[in-house]
Amino acid sequence: MLLHGSVARLLTAILLTAAGYAILRSGTLPRWTGRLAYAVAIVNLAFVPSLFFGTDAADFYSAVGWGNTAMTAALVVYWALAVGITVLKRSSRPLTRPA
Repeated sequence: MLLHGSVARLLTAILLTAAGYAILRSGTLPRWTGRLAYAVAIVNLAFVPSLFFGTDAADFYSAVGWGNTAMTAALVVYWALAVGITVLKRSSRPLTRPA
């Protein structure tokens, strides 16, 4: 129960916070990808207390509810898709060498 609920949300928030920090500090990707990583991490952290709201899967804010498992996981997938498309667009540009 914990592995798919609150613990998964906490681990995902840690991963996204680290990714957002690395993106913003290194400048390898646009700044919006780092800020979006922070936003999705905050949403994930908002679902950590859902552990205390029951185990009914039909409830939005429960340990295994559809908000906790489906919505937050979808946000992470959308963020990864956006970052992947951004990386592909950047890699399709020709490299410029200094003269």
